[in-house]
Amino acid sequence: MPLFRSVRSRITVVTTLLVGAALVAAGVGLLLITRRALISDVRDTLTRNLVDTRRELDRGVVTELALLSLGVAVDPFAVTSQMIDRTCAPLLADAYGTGERAFADFYYLEGIGDAAVLAYENCTQRTNPLFSSTARCEQKAIASVGNPRVTFDEYEEIASSDEFRNAFDECLAGEVLVDERVSAAVGVCDRVISTAFDDVDVLDRQAVEVRLQDVLFTYAACMRSNGVPDYPDLTLTGLGEGGGLSVLTGLVGRSVILPSLDAVKADVETFGRVISIVVPVLVALLALSTWLVVGRALRPVEAIRSRVAQIGAGELDRRVPDPGTGDEVGRLAATMNRMLDRLQRSSQRQRRFVSDASHELRSPLASLRTQLEVALAHPERAEWPAVAAGVLEEGGRMERLVDDLLSLARADEGAALVHTEEVDLGEMIAAEAERVEGLAVDTSAVAPVVVRGDAQSLRRAVRNLLDNARRHAASRIVLRVTLEGDEVLAVVEDDGSGIPEAEREQVFERFARLEESRDRDAGGTGLGLAVVREIVQAHGGTVVAEAGEEGGARLVVRLPTRSRP
Repeated sequence: MPLFRSVRSRITVVTTLLVGAALVAAGVGLLLITRRALISDVRDTLTRNLVDTRRELDRGVVTELALLSLGVAVDPFAVTSQMIDRTCAPLLADAYGTGERAFADFYYLEGIGDAAVLAYENCTQRTNPLFSSTARCEQKAIASVGNPRVTFDEYEEIASSDEFRNAFDECLAGEVLVDERVSAAVGVCDRVISTAFDDVDVLDRQAVEVRLQDVLFTYAACMRSNGVPDYPDLTLTGLGEGGGLSVLTGLVGRSVILPSLDAVKADVETFGRVISIVVPVLVALLALSTWLVVGRALRPVEAIRSRVAQIGAGELDRRVPDPGTGDEVGRLAATMNRMLDRLQRSSQRQRRFVSDASHELRSPLASLRTQLEVALAHPERAEWPAVAAGVLEEGGRMERLVDDLLSLARADEGAALVHTEEVDLGEMIAAEAERVEGLAVDTSAVAPVVVRGDAQSLRRAVRNLLDNARRHAASRIVLRVTLEGDEVLAVVEDDGSGIPEAEREQVFERFARLEESRDRDAGGTGLGLAVVREIVQAHGGTVVAEAGEEGGARLVVRLPTRSRP
């Protein structure tokens, strides 16, 4: 079986393609989301590190500018550390003595008295360059007024004088208030730092370095234009400690620590490889599962197909296997079996029809042959008028049989109604009743009622009903045609022996004749009432057999006054 010609393969391929495409799309989407999340984390880390570096640099700049204003041109952080070690460390050495202690005791100033700790902290404050520069500003202000000998009242007057305050403020503006000016400028320029990497591919180190250099230049320019005119340039000098990028400002240097871009790239690539492996494996497993599941689901269908292919015209009694699942396949099997039931019944009816038709045609033909052979064998003794009458009678019988067969064939093809028109059914029944000879026919209850239908077909149905009543009536036939609502009721009743209740439905079958009728010379072909039913049903009506009031058979026909769809 070609691969793509089976339902199983098509379902497998379509399902695999659809789900595979969904898995690929989901994997790519997840990969993009993961990459975006990693890039966002790297960007946030870079921004935080840059902000921390900016704070350190700003503190160093404040100190550097303050010291430069006093003529100090060294690294303020190194100066502070050296001065503390030289000036304040001896205080701790005296407090601890020469005994051994845990390292944490020395680091956290534990195990010594509060007085020693307070003395050390006061020492570190006084040693701080900014603290020292503030003290020098006070000395300059005192020197500006000549440091005279005064009373306390005179001291208060001089300390609050413009000369003293101006000298102190002028010195302090160049040293201590640098911090305030830098803080004010940072409030304006900090956005340059916080948005530095918003539109940069942070996985590209070269792009990060270029953007960092631009941002440092822009930030320094912003600081100079917002109250710190002597803010130094920030220079990116390459790799610093911890794999970061070193940034220098004057004598102060700090590093912007960059996250490990190689690790991030490796994570993204690893995740991509996992997706590229997992998705095909899942698709393959899905294809295999679909193939097996669909094959199992279609196995009953294949069994049904195989059995139907084996059933021939002479094996209509065989049935397809029913899986008993109650699903679509089960309903398909049940439908196929019902169809085979109908085909079997139809075949049986067809065989019986052919057999009965052959028998019915053989009888008049045999009679014709016999009469003619006898007459020809003894022509001198033959009564040719009687022979002609017999031949004519058997020919009429054959004609009626052929007409009935033709009517049934037309009904089977759905061509029972050739031309529809308004037909007065009462008038038609009354006219056909005049053809009945030898019996009393009561037409007093026949009313003129109009129906729409094929006049020729309706006339044949009426004639067959009257012929059937004539053959079985003892002496009298009663006809009735009335209008009941939107239906026309036509009744043909005879006073014959009637139809047994068990056979009232059988009489409408083709070639169905009761034993009583077969024993009579005037027995029909067994097609008359079958033709009646086909014609009546074609007009949307019904016909049933009932027990008559006079003991005979009563055939009741109901037709709509207008043709039904």
